[in-house]
Amino acid sequence: MGQPKDDAGSTPPTFGSSLVKEAETLSKFKGRIDTVLTALQESAASKKNISHQTIPQHAYGKDFAAAKSMAEHYDKVRLRLEELSQFLGDRIEAMGIAAKIAERGYDSIDDDLAARLRELEKRAREHYRKPEDEGNSHGQDSPERGKGSGNNSGGSQL
Repeated sequence: MGQPKDDAGSTPPTFGSSLVKEAETLSKFKGRIDTVLTALQESAASKKNISHQTIPQHAYGKDFAAAKSMAEHYDKVRLRLEELSQFLGDRIEAMGIAAKIAERGYDSIDDDLAARLRELEKRAREHYRKPEDEGNSHGQDSPERGKGSGNNSGGSQL
């Protein structure tokens, strides 16, 4: 008696057979992650480059409230973009470390790399916020969000 057949008459794969990894595949994946991370760090979307993209308040005009408001909103958006760029870079770097761990095992990475992964994960946890309730899962603002305090920039929450 052989292995059981599925509805299509073929032998289903055994448990875990799809989890087999090849070191070459993980190395290629890690290489692609490194390429993406380098491209981000060298692009206009890097945290460093975004932080230099400031506009002085007087460039919006003088002596009227709308100019001051535009400058404040631009600064809020720019700061948020810096945070998002940093977070994206952190996640890409953490994914690269995770690929290395999957390839070689956690015990085979050096202490500096393990410490770096812990640091990246700590930062991710600091910026994590739980999803809104089920009724607000499609990006719609709840009545409580963005009202009342006048500060609806999201703060440092990513």
